[in-house]
Amino acid sequence: MALCRVYLLTYRRNHLLPRALNSLLNQTFTDWICELHNDDPSDPFPRELVEKIADPRIVIVDHVENLGPTRTFNLVYQPKSEVFISLLEDDNWWEPHFLATMINAMEQFPNVQVAWANMRLWQEESDGSWTDIGKNIWNSCQTDGVQLFDWGQQQQIMGAIHSNGAMILRSQFASNFVIPDDTPFASVELVRERAFHFPILFVPQVCANFAITQSTSRSKNRSVWSRIQILMTASFFKHVPVEVETIRQIWLEAGSTTAKSTSSLFFAALICPDCRQLLKYARLKDWIFFIASCLKRPKIALENLQATNSYPDVWNFLDRQTAIRVQEMKKQVYSD
Repeated sequence: MALCRVYLLTYRRNHLLPRALNSLLNQTFTDWICELHNDDPSDPFPRELVEKIADPRIVIVDHVENLGPTRTFNLVYQPKSEVFISLLEDDNWWEPHFLATMINAMEQFPNVQVAWANMRLWQEESDGSWTDIGKNIWNSCQTDGVQLFDWGQQQQIMGAIHSNGAMILRSQFASNFVIPDDTPFASVELVRERAFHFPILFVPQVCANFAITQSTSRSKNRSVWSRIQILMTASFFKHVPVEVETIRQIWLEAGSTTAKSTSSLFFAALICPDCRQLLKYARLKDWIFFIASCLKRPKIALENLQATNSYPDVWNFLDRQTAIRVQEMKKQVYSD
């Protein structure tokens, strides 16, 4: 039995899949097995590639039907006999020390269920070449040691702090992290992180590479992204106790970015009665911007007001998991 099971997920990226697979084959840590899942039943390339490599650690799984990215990703989160599970996407690739570094970090923190590493950003050019854009996902952080993140970070109101492309988890807890199948793919990290048991472990060393590709499976529908942001925000403020000064700061920061996110705060308060206190701290210019946005895009505004009905399973999942995280946080405070 191997120590780590790696899931390599692919869909019609035959020009990128060999790079991802080679980065696994080049790992300094070798005690792994791999399930390569091909989500295009009509594409023979992934199987031909695996058969050509002929490494007994790699097994090809051709899906009988196209499951789509969210359902395919959910296949990763199943208990296995291996101690650890990791996810490698076909467009990303790992540094040779990724698995060795992450498993070593997890072994130092036996109570941590999930860990992730820093990633380098690469841009795919129109000619198929790749450019290192000189940035990491985490740029302003320490470069040595590791960092534990407790639940309730401000970034988790509308987003996530981990990266699934550089993640490792203990397989015995994997089934806890299955998310609703109708979760929009652009939101899988955000939604899934609400199910993590905290603290989670961050390795600031760059151990993987994130590809900014010319094409993506992520929806460009602004309304879809907006509704998930609203559900994230509403579930957070429904359950997480937040001090008044912190709420004021959240409004200030949400209104200071180029792409203002104050509308998510307004809609969260409108769709969830437990979040109505947010409205007390909106500034006049926040109200003006919100009303103008609704008048400019009334269809999107109406869809946002129906966010819980549009994604009932996602809303129930976020509501339930956020409540669980808050209870865990309280127990941890009491035990300390």
